[in-house]
This record gives sequence, structure tokens and C-alpha cells, in this order.
Amino acid sequence: MKSKVYIIGKCISIFLLSIITWHLYRFIVTFSSFKSYLMWGTPQGYLFYLTFYIIMLAILLFFIYCIDHSSLKSIGFSKVKRWKTHIIVGVSFAFLARFLEIGLGVLVGGDIVVSSYSSLFVIVFFIVSTFFVGLSEEGVFRGYIQRKLTDTWKFLPALLFTSILFRIYHKNFFTTSLTDVVLASLPTPSFGMFAGYFYYKSRRSLLGPIALHMFYDLFGTIVPLGVDVAGVHLGLVLPSRILVWSTLIIVLKLLAAKIGVFHA
Repeated sequence: MKSKVYIIGKCISIFLLSIITWHLYRFIVTFSSFKSYLMWGTPQGYLFYLTFYIIMLAILLFFIYCIDHSSLKSIGFSKVKRWKTHIIVGVSFAFLARFLEIGLGVLVGGDIVVSSYSSLFVIVFFIVSTFFVGLSEEGVFRGYIQRKLTDTWKFLPALLFTSILFRIYHKNFFTTSLTDVVLASLPTPSFGMFAGYFYYKSRRSLLGPIALHMFYDLFGTIVPLGVDVAGVHLGLVLPSRILVWSTLIIVLKLLAAKIGVFHA
């Protein structure tokens, strides 16, 4: 029992350090006297943003090497058989998810948004930053927290709890409402749940989830399309998002079971 408490404690600790780090960034760019200098959209602002994800990656490395006395390979940073397939599947699901979100967003009353392509510097930054975002967030939430909780609680409760932590992590506590926090605490199908299921089905390899995360974030840089659902009632938006990720989880399950994409 003590060992289980210790493992869960480590998972909560790395989560708290990650969310504190992320909100320190949000506090500085929102409330500090340097916010105009470090705001999103400026070169130094982009670099400042990237710095905090490098810090988050450093936190992950600290837990792996100094606390667990383990290695990156143990959490899924390794080259597996058919590794190209893992990456291709991850990229494919990233684009499929975005297109489904746009399509259903329009169906529930959202407006199509067409954006212009950014400068070469910004595009390069987005590529680099999304790599570090995918690397650090997937490493912390799927590779570390979900892996350890799966060994302690079994897969399903570990998946649900990790996906809830992941959604809470992405809430801005300086601007979010209590309703948003409550909704984030519900174990509904989401990006985090899909990524966790992907990690599980790919036999704890992070290659696919990182590719999924990276290209899901990069979608707007590659395809300048989006959907604005700000004016749509939450009662329509939330079910559409649940439908998207429920569908993708089912499709991934079929791929893994019928086609054997992740067989060694």
C-alpha cells in the first residue's frame, strides 16, 4: 500500500510542478510589467514560450533520472519496430481530428475561419515549439503519469485520471470559470484520452502520441483553416467534441485489432 501511495504521490508531484511552471508563464505574460515585451507574437515572446516547455522537459528528466533512476526508454522514448507506421498513424489521426472538429463545428453553427500563412521564422518556430510541446507533455502525462498509474491501478482508471489531469493542466486558472474546471474534471472522450489510448495500444511507445500531438498543434500552420464556435451554445459544442474523440477512439481500436498496425 505504501508503495502505491508513493507512486501516486510522484505522479501528483510531477503534475503540480508542470502546472505551476505553465501558470508561471501565464502569470508573467498576463500580469507582469514585462508582458508587452514577452507577449505572444513577438520573437522574444516566442522564445520565452519555448523556454517554459524546455523547463517542463527538464522536470520530466529530473523525475526519470534522479527520482526513478530510470531512463527515457522506460517511458517510451525508444525506436520500436514499424516505428514509421506509428508516426504515420499519429499524423493521420491529427489531421483527421482537426477536419472532424471543423466539420462538426460548422454543423453546430460555427463559422469557418481562413487564416493567412505566417512568416518563415514563425513557421520554423511553430515546428520547433510543437516538437518540444509534444515531447514534454506526452512524456509527462502519458509516458510518466499514465504508465505509472497503469502499473498501479490498471489501464482504464489510469487513462481516465490522466486525461482529467491533462485537461485541467490546459485550463488557465487566471481566466477560467468554475464551470470550465468542473467540465474538465469529467471523464469524457477528449484529445488527452485519445492520446492515452494511443499510447496504450502502441505498447507504450511515445512516437505515435508525440507525432499526433505535434501535428494536431501544427494543423493551422499547414492547413490555414479553423472553426470559430465562440458564439455557439456549449450544449452543442461539447457533444460535438465528445463525438469526434469517441469516433477516433473506435477507429483506432479497429485499426489495432483488425489491421494489426501496432504488432511487433
